[in-house]
Amino acid sequence: MAIQSVVAVGFILLSVCIAAGITRYRVAGHVGWIIAAALVALGGVLALWLAQDWAGWLTATLFILLIASPLEFLVLARRAAQSGQWKKAAHLQRWAALLHPSPWTRFGAALSRALSAEGPSAYAAALARIEATGAPKQKALARLMLAHERRDWERLLALSHDQGLPFSDSKTHEIRALGELGCLDEMVQAYEKAAKWLLPPNRRECMLFVFAFTGRVAPVQQLLDGPLFAIDDDSKTYWMAVARHRGDHNDEAARSMLRKLSETGTPDRVRRSAAQQLRQASQETSLSLSLSEESARAVDAISPVDRSRVEELQQWAKRTRKARLRAALIFLLIIIIWVVLQNYYQRVF
Repeated sequence: MAIQSVVAVGFILLSVCIAAGITRYRVAGHVGWIIAAALVALGGVLALWLAQDWAGWLTATLFILLIASPLEFLVLARRAAQSGQWKKAAHLQRWAALLHPSPWTRFGAALSRALSAEGPSAYAAALARIEATGAPKQKALARLMLAHERRDWERLLALSHDQGLPFSDSKTHEIRALGELGCLDEMVQAYEKAAKWLLPPNRRECMLFVFAFTGRVAPVQQLLDGPLFAIDDDSKTYWMAVARHRGDHNDEAARSMLRKLSETGTPDRVRRSAAQQLRQASQETSLSLSLSEESARAVDAISPVDRSRVEELQQWAKRTRKARLRAALIFLLIIIIWVVLQNYYQRVF
């Protein structure tokens, strides 16, 4: 009984901590996650009151169904999408939307279904459908993503200031747009203000933008070899070419990389971005790299990730579902042992 109570209280506290973290980072649909955490806490309290002998099991089940599983499905779907596994991403998004039916999970599920069924060419059409028929916040996010898909950086910058958008998504697009438009000081300032509030994946993506658009080749390479190693090879080549070109407008190797990507790049977005960079170079409209001293110092102070952590991050990201299942089984085994020992000592004493 005591162990069941401890387990139940532990999951209640864990739910509260996760809700606090989601609120702090202003995750998309954070109200829904807070409600899920509240349901776990309420269920745990009721279990402690009405079914104390099973309180731990009941609270753990609620936590897994309402919080742990949908969060894990969303993380795995993001990784699958980064590596171009659209069918896998759609399957995971569908499960996430089933367990956590919020407007944002349904938004992701709709996009993933379109990409899985018709490939990347259906991306813009799916966004247009959501813009036409979705809820107001879904429409705002669809407009933002459409502007990004069309490489309309001025419109993207304007739309990114919509207060109804998820914070990490809006800031990531704002920083990208500022870099593309050559507003480098503003880009660095936006990153500095937002960095501690961004979700880790968005923060690393924004760091990539800041380093690439300010011509910092070594930090870009470090990010691509480390935390962002899962993105496709053509995207890696593109960001290395952008960093080299922004660092030296006369770098012929960078232009050659961009030219090749504009002709043969597998993701359509990479092909169009490379072509846009080439047009800027050929029209001699390449953007200036002039940074204020303060901004330059701020960029130099940003550390992507030290090398001692790169291998650890890679190993963590490569863990298979089999390893995760093993960890879950060990956790369940520990709980079973606790229950058996509790019953044994109750009979003995």
